[in-house]
Amino acid sequence: MGGMLNLLYFLGLVSKQDASDLAPALWPLMHKEQLDVLWKLFLPEHPPELQLTPEKPDHWANIIAGSLIECGKTYEPSGSVCELIVIPPPPFIILTCLIIPASLDVFYTIPLCGSKEDWLNNQLNPWADFSHDEPTYTDTPGQHYTLMELGHVPGFQKIFHDRLKVCRL
Repeated sequence: MGGMLNLLYFLGLVSKQDASDLAPALWPLMHKEQLDVLWKLFLPEHPPELQLTPEKPDHWANIIAGSLIECGKTYEPSGSVCELIVIPPPPFIILTCLIIPASLDVFYTIPLCGSKEDWLNNQLNPWADFSHDEPTYTDTPGQHYTLMELGHVPGFQKIFHDRLKVCRL
């Protein structure tokens, strides 16, 4: 049920405090009862673009908690990036093709679990092994699940735009 509460929080359908407060009351319930409680409390007013049914959030939580996390546990990155080939759209495709030395630009924020420093040092810094140049690590405002919220978008947009200016040839 923790995965479902995290998903609802990530989608902005429940506050972090509500999720924390509700979790102990949900644990003793059967799975179907848990879903019924969550649907009645948080999902009747869901954004229409999510096209939610009572079953969909459970399915999403199972995908996230099961499939994606399991893939992440066993994933072993390999290879490296030394250059990017950029082919402009027509009509320029016949005229030119740019080969750009690749560098890794990592934007990071407060992770779902642990501290920002731990995430940077132990999870992100090792990606330097896959780049020929030293990566750039850019601290961004917000948290992993709030980065694209209205309050953070202007700041992230400016940071991203500034990094793009630095990267241009």
